[in-house]
Amino acid sequence: MTHAQTHSSWTERLKQFVPWQTTSQGKRPPTLEGALPVAGHSVEFLRDPMGLIDRGHRSLGEAYHLKLFNVEAAVLTGPEANEAIFRASDEQLSPKEAYKLMTPIFGRGIAYDAEPKVMSEQLSFFFPALRKVRMDTYAAHMTQETQAYTEQWGDEGEVDLAEMMNELTMYVSSRCLLCVEFREKLNREFADLYHDLERGVHPLAYFFPNAPIPTFLRRNRARVRMRELLSVIIAERRRGSVVGEDFLQTLMDANYRDGRKLTDDEITGLLLAIVFAGHHTSAVLATWTGVELLQHPQYLPDILAEQEKVHDNRSDRVTSESLRKIPHLEHAVMEAERLHPPLVLLMRKALQDFHFRDYVIPAGDLIIASPLVSNRSDKVFSNPQVYAPERFAPGREEHKKHPYSMTTFGGGKHICMGLHFAHMQVKAIWSVLLQQFEFELASSSYEPSFEYLVVGPRRPCLLRYKRRDLSKRKSSPKNGGKSKGSATSTAHAA
Repeated sequence: MTHAQTHSSWTERLKQFVPWQTTSQGKRPPTLEGALPVAGHSVEFLRDPMGLIDRGHRSLGEAYHLKLFNVEAAVLTGPEANEAIFRASDEQLSPKEAYKLMTPIFGRGIAYDAEPKVMSEQLSFFFPALRKVRMDTYAAHMTQETQAYTEQWGDEGEVDLAEMMNELTMYVSSRCLLCVEFREKLNREFADLYHDLERGVHPLAYFFPNAPIPTFLRRNRARVRMRELLSVIIAERRRGSVVGEDFLQTLMDANYRDGRKLTDDEITGLLLAIVFAGHHTSAVLATWTGVELLQHPQYLPDILAEQEKVHDNRSDRVTSESLRKIPHLEHAVMEAERLHPPLVLLMRKALQDFHFRDYVIPAGDLIIASPLVSNRSDKVFSNPQVYAPERFAPGREEHKKHPYSMTTFGGGKHICMGLHFAHMQVKAIWSVLLQQFEFELASSSYEPSFEYLVVGPRRPCLLRYKRRDLSKRKSSPKNGGKSKGSATSTAHAA
């Protein structure tokens, strides 16, 4: 037997012990070491998903294989992998099959649980609610809610930024995305119900979404009660007592192509889908935007100057149009999004064999993309671990080197339709806050918490605030007025 024959013989024998490394048409990416018998990498994934993903990236690069319980998974990162994933058809890479954990929250036949064509039709119902005239209304709601929220603060004090943004963006979401009736009746019950739904989005739900554990049982009860609450409001509107300009009214007015109206359960599920998309990401992104700005106060003077120039330091001057004219704050939001994507893992299930480079991910495998890893690629971004909002400025625009370099909100045909809404909300909130307050960090550290799939800073995430005395500032740009106060006097690096 020749050396080549001996090598081939041993290779065939090894396939018996590592069957997931090869397929009939090629090989899977290399398997990350550390898999346990039976459970594979599942224990580490449930305990610290991003620690596992980061370990794989540092060890094996942009493509590697994990075994998660009875699921084979390929982790693919970087702009090339992102493009391949997001350009693939739903018939090849299915978000529906990957996100069954959302079915108990949104409902059967809704969003990810619907067939691709039906899901596309359901999402199209939201387009009228995202037109410019509606965005103008939403911008006003955002600033009004922020103004009202901070009126109870007093002149100085301390606040948990993560908790505050979670509450404030929920008020905004309920006002813009649900309905004014829900916002007016927003009480502890709604907060508790939404909290129970949020806790249902747990890593374990990827594998056992209907496991009879307390977290999932509370999630199921919350979904039932949420439908009951919304059904009362829907019935009132159908009686003609109220007609709103919000997502609820948009869904009530919508028809499927066959002429059928949406049921109460479909309306509830789609509203929850859009609130999850709008609230989760906006709350976390708003929190990280503030943390990073206060850790790097050298960027604050330009942001304050543009607030004075564009908004005259008045929250009632904030509009959807004016929020397009504050590039320094916009770049700060984008840099926070790059460094701290709220969703650190995006999933697809291969329904057909999927080829990437020299690898084949066979049908049935899960495919995992990580915006957290891809957004810090040194192939795209210079000094990717460094906070530098100017990387998005005209003339540099590093994120445009590759159309799939940043995938925080998905990409291609799967890019989140609420991306503009999320960015507008964060800019509106921080426009009001920075106009009216000076801030400084008050916690010892601001590290991310990977306990849940939406990643914000660990609690407590404390800020101290002091209300600005705007009466002592020249407020009119026509008079060449400049701000007499500088945020750098109170904001400092952590």
